[in-house]
Amino acid sequence: MWKSLLYLPLFYKNQYRSPDSFRQFQEKRLRHIVAHAYRNVPLYHRKFREQGLSPSDVTTLHDLVKIPITTKKEIKSGFPHDSVARGYSEKTCITETTSGTSGNMLTVLYDRRGYEILRSVAFRAFLAQGLRPWHKYCIMCRDLREFNKATGSVLYRTRGLLEGRPESELVKELRGIQPEVIGAHPSLFVTMAKIMEKNAVTDITPRMLFIGGEMSYPVHREYIERIFGCSTFNKYGAYEANSLAWECKYHTMHMDADSVIMEFVRDGEPVSPGERGEVLITNLWNEAMPFLRYRLDDVGIPSDESCPCGRTLPVLEEIEGKLDDFIILSSGELIPSTRIIPYLFDAPHIDQFKVLQDSPDHIELRIVPQEGFTDDMERELVACIQTALDMRITVTVRKVHHVDLTGQGKYKRVQRTFEIDSFM
Repeated sequence: MWKSLLYLPLFYKNQYRSPDSFRQFQEKRLRHIVAHAYRNVPLYHRKFREQGLSPSDVTTLHDLVKIPITTKKEIKSGFPHDSVARGYSEKTCITETTSGTSGNMLTVLYDRRGYEILRSVAFRAFLAQGLRPWHKYCIMCRDLREFNKATGSVLYRTRGLLEGRPESELVKELRGIQPEVIGAHPSLFVTMAKIMEKNAVTDITPRMLFIGGEMSYPVHREYIERIFGCSTFNKYGAYEANSLAWECKYHTMHMDADSVIMEFVRDGEPVSPGERGEVLITNLWNEAMPFLRYRLDDVGIPSDESCPCGRTLPVLEEIEGKLDDFIILSSGELIPSTRIIPYLFDAPHIDQFKVLQDSPDHIELRIVPQEGFTDDMERELVACIQTALDMRITVTVRKVHHVDLTGQGKYKRVQRTFEIDSFM
């Protein structure tokens, strides 16, 4: 995996390019990947022909809107013969499997050069956030064998710690290792922080924490930072493209737009900076399995702000989560889960929780209560959440013994049992 470092100087330089130079870099890669996909991927050849398009029609970023949106269903149903480029197979490629948080797993193939390039983009983010090769870096993972295969020896002090066991064991192991950097899902950090707080553990003192892989809420980050005594840095990625965006030291989210073009659309049209839109990605480097205007089912807000760090990479104001992370009202309005999660997190005597929406008119709060949770507390919690939702939805409570994990050890705080066609 040392080959990834060969590309690092290029991508380190890219983050400080002038806007014109950066756009030219993007458009050169865009023209290449579009032509490659048209010639070698039956799915895209067919989609282009149906629209009367040819690669020569897509030469600039503004031309992207001409390409039809691609869905996970199309990629998955056509795998491998329709969505994998000719000349590539699972035997010759690096294979990743999406986490399937929503129960819809997808196999992604990477050609080796493209994979190394995307890894170098991820290393750029680590460097910007302050990680150095000599730092002890512990990453929580579900499969140590896959973790070791993926990381190799590039970050030679990186160590995987196996999830899926009592969090108290992880805390004990961290006390022995004394890592300078820790990476995990925010929900796991919250659970470990509660154990540390309960047992007055103060000797885990990392420089920084990397969070990602699931929705992170400000209330969780504040709690984690208070208990661990250091800053958290958010990382936004997807198996279909690796790194998408990351926080610099100023906690500005920078998009890796030299490896993946991100679009934010509503009803198929680009949104303005500061407006909520559905995320589409175009991976500029993966020739084995191109993704052109691929719908991630995520919702985010782009920004036109600059950052004091001096990087010219475009800024992402916020990722609000997946479409499934939103509460949908009968009017069709989408309510971000950030509006209600803080009430559940701050409520006394609740160990774990999950919000289940089974209709546009009703949500159920599934909670794991601790001793001391009273009926009055339950009524107050329901009232707070109904108020946060403008009294437009019925809220009930169901007490359970545990909340299940989904997709590779992730907590899904909000789950909807009915589908919506697209972002509204």
